[in-house]
Amino acid sequence: MKRIGFIGYGLRSETMMKSFRSLEADITVAAVADPRHAEIAPGLAGDPYFAYTRWYADADELLSGEALDGVFIGTRCSLHTPYACRVLDMGLPLFLEKPVCITRPQYEQLRRAAAGKEKQVVVSFPLRLSSITLEMKRIVDSGVLGRLTMVQAVNNVPYGSVYYHSWYRDPAETGGLFLQKATHDIDYIHFLTGERPVSVCAKTAKLHFKGNRPAGLHCPDCPDYRTCPESSYVVKNILKEDVQGDSCCFASDTGNEDGASVIFTTESGMLISYNQNFVVKKSAGRRGARLIGTEGSAEFDFYTAEIRVDRYLSPQTVTHKFNFPAGMHFGGDEMLALDFLRVLDGGEARSDLSAGLVSAASCLAARQADAEGRFLSIEY
Repeated sequence: MKRIGFIGYGLRSETMMKSFRSLEADITVAAVADPRHAEIAPGLAGDPYFAYTRWYADADELLSGEALDGVFIGTRCSLHTPYACRVLDMGLPLFLEKPVCITRPQYEQLRRAAAGKEKQVVVSFPLRLSSITLEMKRIVDSGVLGRLTMVQAVNNVPYGSVYYHSWYRDPAETGGLFLQKATHDIDYIHFLTGERPVSVCAKTAKLHFKGNRPAGLHCPDCPDYRTCPESSYVVKNILKEDVQGDSCCFASDTGNEDGASVIFTTESGMLISYNQNFVVKKSAGRRGARLIGTEGSAEFDFYTAEIRVDRYLSPQTVTHKFNFPAGMHFGGDEMLALDFLRVLDGGEARSDLSAGLVSAASCLAARQADAEGRFLSIEY
């Protein structure tokens, strides 16, 4: 039985534990470090995975005092790199939540710390390992599309208010929404095409989630609590969606853009366009891409769970339909859990730190390109 330590036990760590349970993973949670440990521990009483867990407020104390087989880092984003470097220095298998870093100095620090150890790190990129993405990879690699010439990707986020209600609204913690959301999409595009972006231009906009409400305002304290379309009350009771916070989405301290467009070029000259938007609701959600080749094109969407392949010369259209387990990132979370179990047994990760660094470098460059208003080369 493998002894796992969690640094940060929030929503993402809880979600991945569901995947470990569904796989009946032969692990035990030996230790958890989280400032909220006194609140968290009682809720896990009776859970056999936590039967012998030791709880810490400080991660350094956990790493110094425990004999572990692997570590899961699920802290806020600004802390991913410092703790990852510490674990890498100890030589332990690591599950690292994305983004792997949020600044260029962190990127360089992590790249140096990980040299030669990239395959012992599982980066939390569930979209890469979802069955629909793996089938798209098979289609691309089969050659039926010919040579790829363009990728047109979109991410219309139907639960966008979470990035304005909660701590996610603070770019000092997240690095901004390129690193928070686009990091997944850039990764699966890199995986599907086999090419790294080498240059980028980008533009962001903030047109909806802005306003002149007082800084620090919380939804329950606002006179529009039960009528504002973005209030935590409406999100929970009218839209019937999860609420991750109740800070005012229209306060002067909201933070985060609510839309962005990016153009990447790759080593072969292929163009990648990517658009993300956080204003849409319900069935307007879209996430996926069209890959255009010289002999055919293929497009997929995680929300519709379909792939459509169009052949130019046949002519022929083939549709693939998928069934995803509920609440598991379209099936990718269980694949990530299997990846980590493989690494614990001495194997190599499929969603490894090399991929995490490619995505982070691309996102950091996109953020800088937007700030400077020009095309930039991406430095790896």
